[in-house]
Amino acid sequence: MRSFELTEALAEVPGLDVSIRRGALHIHVPALGDTATLDPDDVVEAADVWVPTGQPAVQLDIRLNRDILPLIVTVDDLVFTPSYADDVIAEDTELIVPAMPSLIAYSEMHRDVRALGKAIDTEDLDPLMLAATLVAHRCFLRGAIRVGLWPVRVAAWWEYTNSRTRETIPLRPDPVWDELLADVAEARAKTTDSVRR
Repeated sequence: MRSFELTEALAEVPGLDVSIRRGALHIHVPALGDTATLDPDDVVEAADVWVPTGQPAVQLDIRLNRDILPLIVTVDDLVFTPSYADDVIAEDTELIVPAMPSLIAYSEMHRDVRALGKAIDTEDLDPLMLAATLVAHRCFLRGAIRVGLWPVRVAAWWEYTNSRTRETIPLRPDPVWDELLADVAEARAKTTDSVRR
């Protein structure tokens, strides 16, 4: 789609910071503190949609290779499709994964991943269930990345929880994930430096 068509469509949703910079569409949702960054050429359609809150929302259909992925932009959230577990875990791995939702909101992803991170130090969690939940959360994060998000804070909680589990989860190599975790490490280093000052 053309840039002006996208900015016009998204103007229907109040409270967003939408801009075109260096040819990319940036949709900043202040309530989340995150920004979806998309190539306008990858967006095949933008349409008003109904959401349970009754507030305005726009669904962007994004082409990724042969797939069309929805990104629903609301007043205070972004809703997207998680990745499949088969895209995340190593081939020939036998692991029970909980049923995945067809859509998940960014705020839900953040809440769930953070809650598990807090529970890991205070509760005795079943190792197999913990591993399966970590895979599900990794699918949420990968789904977010596919629609132009870069959820550093959520990935930090995931990495925190994963580092404290006894089970090793066999995951596929993923250079994009490695970049995200490098940003997590950088953010932690900056936080530590600012606390020391």
